[in-house]
Amino acid sequence: MSKYRSGSGWSDLNELRCLLAYKQLEEAGFPRNKLSELARDIALISGLDAGSVKAKIGNYKSVAGVTGQSNASKNTKLIYGKYGHLSSDEILDLLKSGE
Repeated sequence: MSKYRSGSGWSDLNELRCLLAYKQLEEAGFPRNKLSELARDIALISGLDAGSVKAKIGNYKSVAGVTGQSNASKNTKLIYGKYGHLSSDEILDLLKSGE
């Protein structure tokens, strides 16, 4: 389990939700406006700020090598290293089994 700043709202579960969103975007060819929609959905479920979620999904895009360098957290890099090889369906199954 990763370490998160107390009170931040971030957790491995929310990291996985953002990784799932990234994978869904990647598999769909990064359609316009879909990132904002997915970030809003995660924000509603998690209680996190949609802008923060959107930035986190963008960090996954960077860690995956799609965009340039970002300020991705150690947690983001750890989650990507552990689960980044999975498809969106596999990550969704992981989320369902963990909830």
